[in-house]
Amino acid sequence: MNIRPWNENIWFSPAYVINELARGVIDRVPKKLKRLKEAWICAVAIICLAKNERTEWWIQIPKNDPPDALAMKFVPTDDGKGQNISELKIEVFELREFDKETIEESVTRKLKDKDYSGMTVVGFVRRLGGFDHVKAAQHIQNLKPKTGSVSLIVFEDKNSTMISYIQLFPVAIKFKVDFGAYCKTAGQRDFIDVKRSTKLQRDDSTTTDWLTLIP
Repeated sequence: MNIRPWNENIWFSPAYVINELARGVIDRVPKKLKRLKEAWICAVAIICLAKNERTEWWIQIPKNDPPDALAMKFVPTDDGKGQNISELKIEVFELREFDKETIEESVTRKLKDKDYSGMTVVGFVRRLGGFDHVKAAQHIQNLKPKTGSVSLIVFEDKNSTMISYIQLFPVAIKFKVDFGAYCKTAGQRDFIDVKRSTKLQRDDSTTTDWLTLIP
């Protein structure tokens, strides 16, 4: 199988990114595993946005971070004759089960003295037990963090692929999405080739090559 090197024009579907983590764990590639986990968090969060907005999103892992990941969707031009790229810079982190602090304290520690202007920050909560997301949102909003938004993804359901998407900043929003079901039914291509130019060009052709997600 031919392996294509990383390319800044290639964007991947969230489902493809999630499957890449599974393959990475099996292949045991330690150098890439951290970035694959970051990509997984991004993919699950983006699926929540895609499901809520009924819009296709695509993901790319940049050569250098921050941000940890990029996401984009196509937005029709004002005249309706074309499309522009709307890009989102994403910074991710984990709230681990052995951290002896509250959700608010963990998020504050991530945001404290940091400038994430123009980015969305997504935390993956890996702890048992619930928390008051309205109270947490008020706490984070009072911090007035330098970021576009702050959200958490949390497993709160017995369904292994049901995730809660909780936005804390700038306003409190909460909803649930079955990202496993989304991956099976979305019908989204694995990748698209988007060439940036004065006129947006897309190549949706398929390939049997192995495309490189992590630079």
